[in-house]
Amino acid sequence: MITKTIRRDWLKRQIEQGRIEAKCNYHLTDDYAYDNATGFGRTDWLKCRISNPTWKEITTYLGETHTVRDDPDFIEGMMNLHDHDFTGKCGSAWWDDGSTITLVVHSNLSYDMRLSA
Repeated sequence: MITKTIRRDWLKRQIEQGRIEAKCNYHLTDDYAYDNATGFGRTDWLKCRISNPTWKEITTYLGETHTVRDDPDFIEGMMNLHDHDFTGKCGSAWWDDGSTITLVVHSNLSYDMRLSA
């Protein structure tokens, strides 16, 4: 089987244009019992999108300031990916067989993707 590496910025642009469906191969935590109970994060094919959460700064009653997520920008029934999924040094993407793309975000998270009609 011949594989061909692809640029993750190209893949991200395809997702932003609404051209990609994805399924999660695995999303592992440090809790094997949880991972086993949830099928190791595997999903069916879903329309893919880039999530853009918003953040805000709050001040605690002690006067400390913290940045917290204001809106997670999560849509149920879609594959919600993030900008940083395409920029990590340990990630990679490649064509598996000419029709399926594998995106490895890091050692604990992997997706299969395909161009949608």
